[in-house]
Amino acid sequence: MEIVYDEKICVKCLACVSESESGGVTYEDERIKFDKTCPEDWRNIAEICPVGAIAIKDSDEVI
Repeated sequence: MEIVYDEKICVKCLACVSESESGGVTYEDERIKFDKTCPEDWRNIAEICPVGAIAIKDSDEVI
């Protein structure tokens, strides 16, 4: 699983940070940061993004 984040379309609404239960998504130095080692519901975090700036790509997907 890979987290794909497009900072260019992110509006920094911080919904992903609010949805993060284990600190996997934080807002530091005016940037959204991801820590994949944290046990999060990553698909839910991606789905909550209102502009689609976060996506989850499974390792077997081909771009």
